[in-house]
Amino acid sequence: MPLAPPSRPSPRLTARPHTFLIMRAAVFLSRRNLEELRRRRYMPPEHHSDTPLFCLYRLYEFLVVDDVTGYRNTIEYFCKQRTWAVRDIPDPEDHDPSRYAFLACLPALLKSAFNERIKLGLVRDAPAIMSPEQAEAYRTAPESSKTYEEEPSWTKRVEPLGQTLFMPSHDGEFMQGFDDPRASRFFKHMNILIWGPHIHFT
Repeated sequence: MPLAPPSRPSPRLTARPHTFLIMRAAVFLSRRNLEELRRRRYMPPEHHSDTPLFCLYRLYEFLVVDDVTGYRNTIEYFCKQRTWAVRDIPDPEDHDPSRYAFLACLPALLKSAFNERIKLGLVRDAPAIMSPEQAEAYRTAPESSKTYEEEPSWTKRVEPLGQTLFMPSHDGEFMQGFDDPRASRFFKHMNILIWGPHIHFT
């Protein structure tokens, strides 16, 4: 059974090749659709370059189905795109309130993951292969020389959900409330109760 598309495309994505990835979170929650989703290939459409917004929707999909390997690989992939500043992620202007609220939480998640690395001297524009001396220079660089990631302004304009959106773990377990220590702080302000994702990497 194919995944159902949204009732209409998001305004910001109408002219982009990304609309086939935009789906309601509720659609993901049937077991058949979860299995279908996990068999998909999360790559840009043929003949089109990847973009921060396309990647943001991939991250959304992986988090919704609690695919730890998928979302961790996506976060690391985003980090390696040196020209993709978190603050420059465009507003998706998604027409679905639940999906829009979920998407608005993701830049803060990326910011936290990347800034933790920057504190350790693992800056995004560092060469892939470094000598021990270069690595030490990055690690001991003065704080004033470090450029930290920031959230885009549009995330502050997105309205929280009126009703709590409960997101299950990969094995179907739900938390009962935000006082659960396993709940993610990145989604609480949007009234989305989801398991805290593992976002940090080296």
